Amino acid sequence: MQSVDQSHERPDKAFNHKGFKKHHINNYTMKQVAVGVVLMLVLALITPSMAAGDEGRYSYITVQDVTIRLEMADAVVTMNYTVDGSIGFLVLLLGKSDLEQKVLNILNFNNVSVQYLGLDHAEIRVDGVANDYGDGTYWFPEHSFGVAVPSLTIITPQSARHYENTSEISGGFGYFA
Repeated sequence: MQSVDQSHERPDKAFNHKGFKKHHINNYTMKQVAVGVVLMLVLALITPSMAAGDEGRYSYITVQDVTIRLEMADAVVTMNYTVDGSIGFLVLLLGKSDLEQKVLNILNFNNVSVQYLGLDHAEIRVDGVANDYGDGTYWFPEHSFGVAVPSLTIITPQSARHYENTSEISGGFGYFA
């Protein structure tokens, strides 16, 4: 029996069966890059803005105005906003669930259903936002928003109220429908 000396082969040749080592390293590196890119995208979506004094800003959303249209005890709330340019593409790419959560955090209502959600505005229906005292008499209670809203309009069947740079509706108010 003769023993075969394999010392003349390249050291990496024994491990490089059909390009395994080269493929393994490239595949591993590509996975690291992909994970890094995904982490950066996620951080960009969830990191709140650090700019001080940014009225109406919540993370990558800047609120322009909010309109609350009261319909008996319910309300239709429309919020116009802008989304940071670079984030808009990510929202389209990764989905609107993070945008929806941020919009709902800003508006801060319970019993909501999202009627429309886009990159520039949202329409939310709020069930039972007002207390119904019967005979068409309603009370809209005090409410706080997640940010200071630059322009807030509340429309009842009898009137419209307008507020500037407010983060709350203090005291509440009554109305008829």
